Amino acid sequence: MNRILVLVGIAAACVAGGCGAFEDALTSHARPAATAAGYTLDQEELGQLMANSPIPDSALTPYWAGEFSQLWADFVVLSTLYEDPDTTRSLDYTRLMEDGRHLSAIAVMRYRDSVVMQGIEPSEEELREYFEMRQPYTRLDVRRVLFSVPTDGGAHVRDSLLAEARSIRERLVGGSDFVAVAREKSDEPAQARGQILAYQGHDDFPPSADSVVFTLQPGEISPVFASEDEILIYRVEARREPDFESSREQLYRLVLERREEQRQQQALDSAVGDAQRVVMQGAPDRVSEIARDPTLAVSRIPDGLKLVTWSGGDLSVEEIRRLFLVRDDMRGVFAEASEDEVHDYLMQLARDEILITAAASSGVAATAEEREALAVGLADQLSHVAARMGITSQLVANPRFDIDEQGYYFLQGVMARSRALPWLGEFRVVLDPQFPVRVDDSGVRSAARRAGELRAAGVGPAAPATEAPRVEDEGTRVEVG
Repeated sequence: MNRILVLVGIAAACVAGGCGAFEDALTSHARPAATAAGYTLDQEELGQLMANSPIPDSALTPYWAGEFSQLWADFVVLSTLYEDPDTTRSLDYTRLMEDGRHLSAIAVMRYRDSVVMQGIEPSEEELREYFEMRQPYTRLDVRRVLFSVPTDGGAHVRDSLLAEARSIRERLVGGSDFVAVAREKSDEPAQARGQILAYQGHDDFPPSADSVVFTLQPGEISPVFASEDEILIYRVEARREPDFESSREQLYRLVLERREEQRQQQALDSAVGDAQRVVMQGAPDRVSEIARDPTLAVSRIPDGLKLVTWSGGDLSVEEIRRLFLVRDDMRGVFAEASEDEVHDYLMQLARDEILITAAASSGVAATAEEREALAVGLADQLSHVAARMGITSQLVANPRFDIDEQGYYFLQGVMARSRALPWLGEFRVVLDPQFPVRVDDSGVRSAARRAGELRAAGVGPAAPATEAPRVEDEGTRVEVG
């Protein structure tokens, strides 16, 4: 959820000036700073509020005037919405569920559960076979002889060490004392040579040694194992093996988890592997630009421009704009990412689209019950935003509640307190058709300029700020200011 943090003392951008100020003076005198749901925020009133607030001179800017105007609009829209007793439950969340990929996420989850993961539960016989063959919970006590292979020694050095290791193994198999040989030959710290390494699991052995070492019994010597940087010989000292019944529940989860990973990878390879995803040249830069400034003119970056293509589909600028509109969290991630990271994110979005298509083609989709539950969840989120602003149905229904008046006190309270406040963010796509909002750039600039003029004339922060009238209902008291 997007939040605006009004921080007293933090400098903002400078007030825009120059020839634009003359144009504003001629054209914006009749323009409000914002309109929402039939209500108006007067630019003169906004300027006076800013001038009389504790915010510093450096924050008397069009940017902050615009942010305050948007917050005021959010308050007005939610207050108007709550005049209807149905409140947030009466809204149509379809577009938010679609553009925000909420429904798609349900479809992919159902595809995963009903198609990809079908029949992966292991039988009793399969569990026993896995337990005996893989010995997942067996732990070994071992000693070892280790030869380090120099990285710059060349093939002849490695071959020489390997020949020496094989000769030493023959001595060990023939009865030489393992501890004595390890203390003499092993390339380890002196105190570690020949010592027992206790409770060694599969991850403690190199891949080439793992399956072989776990077949050895106490006292047996392993073959020589060679990797790029070391050569090893083991002797098993003890085996610690749990019984099947005590390990069954843990083993079941382990096998199921590994099968899930395998199935998911298979499904991904099947659906995505042959799709030949291609990120178009310049696409990461364009997406970064859109993420940093979602209002970029369509004429500059047209909606129809393709960003990623694959066999049977593509991802366009229009889809990215819709996604950023309802998922500001994702917009923020893209805005801060490097070019390489944006490239990878686009590939992930394309992968998701391919999986969504696979889910749709398999006949899996969100049920009516799931759609309703999702809409209820979104409505609850919107109710939480309203509650953070001090808005409830009971409050708005009170005859003393006046949206014009309370919007003024709400803004005054926002400017007077350094606190985080939620804003509507992704919910605007749901609310705008019913409660249109417009923040006027020219009116906002005029409000910021007026605030600066008043401060220059000696108008300062009101101390203390005027308190909002308290509106009470049924034992609930909310101070809107």
